[in-house]
Amino acid sequence: CFSPFSPKERTAQMTEFLLRDFIPRYEEVFINVLERNMQAGDLVLLNIESSSSPSIIFKHAAVYCGEGEVIHFQDTGNLRRGRIIKEGFQVMKDQRGKCQVLRKKSGVNPETFKNKVKLLMNSTAEYRLLRNNCINFALYLLDLGRFSFQTVSMKP
Repeated sequence: CFSPFSPKERTAQMTEFLLRDFIPRYEEVFINVLERNMQAGDLVLLNIESSSSPSIIFKHAAVYCGEGEVIHFQDTGNLRRGRIIKEGFQVMKDQRGKCQVLRKKSGVNPETFKNKVKLLMNSTAEYRLLRNNCINFALYLLDLGRFSFQTVSMKP
C-alpha cells in the first residue's frame, strides 16, 4: 500500500483502512497472536509509513508465509499498477514499524494457502484504493474476501 497520495487522500485512506469495514465483527473471525508465535496464514497489519511515524493506526496488510517471509500487495504509483511482493518479515517490520498479528480462528488450509501464494506470485493486479488493495489481497489469501488479479502467461 505504498501511498503517492496527497495528505487529504492519505487521511481518507487511513479512515477507510479499518478491518471492521472489510469484515464486520472481525473480532469473531480473528484472534490476536504474539509476533513470536506467527504461523503461515497469519494476517499482519503494519504502518504504511516509516517506523519514525508517530501514528499507530495500521495502514498496510500482509500475510505471513512461514520461514520469516510475508506476502503483500502495494500500489506502485504507476498508472494503478499494483505489485505483489514476497519479502522478509523482519525487513518489512524494520521499515514500517509496529505491527499487529491476527490469526483466523477457523484456521487456514496450508495446501490451499500455499497454492494461492504460488498463483499470486505469478500474477498482476490493478491497485484500487477502496476495492482492490492490500487488505483485499490479504483477505483473499485467507479465503475471506475477493481480489481481482490476472495470471501471467508463461511463454514456452
